[in-house]
Amino acid sequence: MEENVNAKRFIKAYNRLDQGIRDIYSIKRSLTYSDMIRRVATVNTVVSKFEEDLIDYGRLRNAIVHKSDDEIIAEPNTAVVEKLEKIARLINTPPKVMECLKPRSVYSVDGDTSLKDVILEIGKNGYSIVPVYISKTLVGVINRKMIVDTFAKIVMQKKDLDEAIAEPVSKCIDIFNETNHYEVAPANITVENIIYMFSQNRKLSSVILTENGNYNEPPKAVVVNADIIDLNKILDNY
Repeated sequence: MEENVNAKRFIKAYNRLDQGIRDIYSIKRSLTYSDMIRRVATVNTVVSKFEEDLIDYGRLRNAIVHKSDDEIIAEPNTAVVEKLEKIARLINTPPKVMECLKPRSVYSVDGDTSLKDVILEIGKNGYSIVPVYISKTLVGVINRKMIVDTFAKIVMQKKDLDEAIAEPVSKCIDIFNETNHYEVAPANITVENIIYMFSQNRKLSSVILTENGNYNEPPKAVVVNADIIDLNKILDNY
């Protein structure tokens, strides 16, 4: 039977993790492993989640290998090895959002589309986020709260409801507001990265995924804040 199997697996996973983080964030070897983990924990949700474990694994690595000649002098238990291997996978081969979320159709509209048509489509198919384009460029999104707010204004201003909802959505809904409630990202974005986006902007309600993350590209998918629960579960089970 091969000796020190767990130790060799641990060292291999540790080295993959260490090198992977340094490559992703362009961190030089002069920065110690522990300092690197502390720094990256502020920008990476995976490292943040396992920060204390990773610090402990750095100490364990030094206990496993004799510093002078790299001789293995200790054997970690299997549970620790498997957990480190999982974290290394999450860093080096992270799951992509488009590969994980259940596919669903995206409904986007031109800015000249009437509010009535948008409401009918939402009611028929249950869309919660509707990207709005003008001249093939994304200019904003419509969500159900915005529609309710628009109806409230119509009622308070005592306008004719039929006439009001016949107006183009670009005119009757404030899609140009500056509340930063949506963002655009490339279709190959990782689960970790999109979770980080939502964690950094509490007002964020949706992320529109396009081929390269450009506003002049059609939407390929829409991620809403309700998806974060499922995305976190994907990381836990990866």
